[in-house]
Amino acid sequence: MNKEKTENVSRETLHQILTKNLEKYGICVTENIAEKCFLFWGKLVFWNKTHNLTTVTDFHEAALLHFVDSLFPASEKNVFSDGEKILDLGTGGGFPGIPLALYFPNADFKLLDKSRKKISFINLTAAELGIANAEGINRNFFDVKENFDVIVSRAVRIDDEIFEHCRKIIKKGGRLVVFYSSQQEPFQDPNLEYTKTYDFEKGERVIAFYRF
Repeated sequence: MNKEKTENVSRETLHQILTKNLEKYGICVTENIAEKCFLFWGKLVFWNKTHNLTTVTDFHEAALLHFVDSLFPASEKNVFSDGEKILDLGTGGGFPGIPLALYFPNADFKLLDKSRKKISFINLTAAELGIANAEGINRNFFDVKENFDVIVSRAVRIDDEIFEHCRKIIKKGGRLVVFYSSQQEPFQDPNLEYTKTYDFEKGERVIAFYRF
């Protein structure tokens, strides 16, 4: 299959997968967002050869497990507002931070990870693709002192210590958004406002929304 045909099919397919799984939750992914997601995926696959950015290398699996999954919190339009400062805790290869930054271009996303290689990839790729509202930060979470309106955690296990640091740096009225599998019990705290279950082709995703 030639390169042009592969790119055209992949772009269209990604948009179809995103729409099929997200539209029912009121998440409308434009062709422009799908295009940027596709280009980001291409960069990720290229750099993954040397930087070990992800274990998910199949395109269809990545569309679901990286992009669809990352965008589920976008259903809660009151969580991500224009001008807000949002921290992606343990972003890895850029998820959910990059897809959410594309969906909410007027919010400021900081993508935190301890891996210098992953943060270098994120900053280089964000610059190349013109994702101006996403910046990677190579730092230990407990060294973060800035205040945020929202913290999102998709890959970091929330324990007492991490939760308490989130409490310290989330602004009053701000939120912590934590991804869980359907088999996991969300971290219990009086600040847990509600949980929401999302169904998609890979099963179920539960997201807990805490408010401080």
